[in-house]
Amino acid sequence: MTRTLIALFFLLSSFPLTGQQQALSLRRQAETILKERGEVRLVFPRPPAEVLRELSHILSIDRVDSDSVEAYAGAEAYRSFLKQQIPYRLWLPAAASKGVMTAATMQEVTAWDVYPTYPQYDSVMHSFAADHPGICRIDTLGTTVNGRLLLAVKISDNVLQDEDEPEFFYTSTMHGDETGGYVLLLHLIDSLLSGYGHGGQIQRLVDSLEIWINPLANPDGTYHGGDSTVGGATRYNAEGIDLNRNYPDLVKGPHPDGNDYAVENIAMMTFLQAHHFVMSANLHAGSEVVNYPWDSWNSSERTHADNGWFILISRNYADTVHAHAPAGYMTYLDNGITNGGDWYEISGGRQDYVTGFLHGREVTLELDNTKLTPPENLISLWNYNKRSLLNYMEETMYGLGGYVTDYYSGTPVPAKIEIPGHDDEYSFTVADSTTGYFRRPVPAGTWSLQVTATGYDTLILPDVETDTGRLTWLAIRMGSPVRREETTSPQVKIWPNPVEEGGVLYFTLPREEHCTVLLTSVTGRQIRLIDNRLLQQGRHSLSLPGDIRGVWMITIRGENRLVFSEKILILP
Repeated sequence: MTRTLIALFFLLSSFPLTGQQQALSLRRQAETILKERGEVRLVFPRPPAEVLRELSHILSIDRVDSDSVEAYAGAEAYRSFLKQQIPYRLWLPAAASKGVMTAATMQEVTAWDVYPTYPQYDSVMHSFAADHPGICRIDTLGTTVNGRLLLAVKISDNVLQDEDEPEFFYTSTMHGDETGGYVLLLHLIDSLLSGYGHGGQIQRLVDSLEIWINPLANPDGTYHGGDSTVGGATRYNAEGIDLNRNYPDLVKGPHPDGNDYAVENIAMMTFLQAHHFVMSANLHAGSEVVNYPWDSWNSSERTHADNGWFILISRNYADTVHAHAPAGYMTYLDNGITNGGDWYEISGGRQDYVTGFLHGREVTLELDNTKLTPPENLISLWNYNKRSLLNYMEETMYGLGGYVTDYYSGTPVPAKIEIPGHDDEYSFTVADSTTGYFRRPVPAGTWSLQVTATGYDTLILPDVETDTGRLTWLAIRMGSPVRREETTSPQVKIWPNPVEEGGVLYFTLPREEHCTVLLTSVTGRQIRLIDNRLLQQGRHSLSLPGDIRGVWMITIRGENRLVFSEKILILP
């Protein structure tokens, strides 16, 4: 920080400078909280944008208002913050109440107006699948640092099959102390399962989508105080990592927070990459607003190609809430919606990871100003949001959809579908390599689509009309295969992806070729794995260096116009 900015900060600050005794008392309080919880929550005056951006590299910024900032810090981050000599106060955690915060029986749990114990959560998730085997199954995405399970359910009319249906994903409570969404998603699962077979919107959703729901993404944080209470919940995981600052970042690269990927995030990234979620949302608390991409940039720097569509679905969510909630709920910022970076920029967030790296469409739903929603408010929170949650899911069914196949054989073609002049590197979609199936949310309008695939001439589809609340179905047939010697992208396949650190990558070549193989990180670092070597047609292997992790681009270049690039994720 510059001295000028610091001076201006103090001049404008409504927080009085603390004396030496007050500062010492605050520090002792903070050290006690850090020892018990591994994190401390700070409140300080809102500084100029440049200062706030620098502070975001030290702290986990949680909320930015017109005159104040709320943030979390671990022990090391807190000590770094003290060096900035910024006046602050502590947000003291409420005392845990084991008797009030959790249910005594499973019957109490399924009233959805109380928090379950961790064993009760495990039981109720398994009971969903056991009681509704035809439309529900349970999956374990992984385990936490302390060995708790990361659970998700799949809900669909043919749940044991992977159908050509758009996939949708809800997840909650990656910040362990933001608990309202945890019970909200349990309530949603119950409503989808009990409501199926009675027609209406729920029937339509379950019949048309593959729905995945993970109610609790950070069990160690939520049950920091023990399996029997959420009263001692913490934001961070058991290793003191903020899971929503720990994903690969579009600007800052693979490890924007300086930490290795948390085990919870490794499990989540593996799960997300195994699916192609057309839409998703992650649920939080601490504010009441729908936050849409980007978080890594503010809107003056960059907006998503489908920014208008994101505004529309966010507006629909908030406006539906307003019709069913008391005045004042979810009216923060632009009457309940915001571009993430316009509120405050963050690095390593899941929303931008899913939307940028995986070409999905994800928003962040901030559902309660109170972090740990009191049990007596859980049913009200459900009533305010249940229609919006269902309507948001239904958006997955609209836009563009269809199949891409070979004109002559009918076999699937893994084509890239994009809108020239509209799309960028983050917004196009790709047809499934095994089925040719694709879905793509898109704003209403008349578009010219460009379809490209290895071995085929580019196909232009002019005047494709889309409308709000409607699916435009396309049967795209790729014809006139290009002669192999003319193509610039032969059929090269690389696997596995993701791959473990120091592991082995395999790739196939369609013909003998002198090749150079490069790895390039998102920060521009390059590693040359093969330098202009003659490789035979068929399978080859690459041993990865043992010191690289995160998202990298692998590029294979041949002397005979072969060029192939693909993102890979290297897991620790």
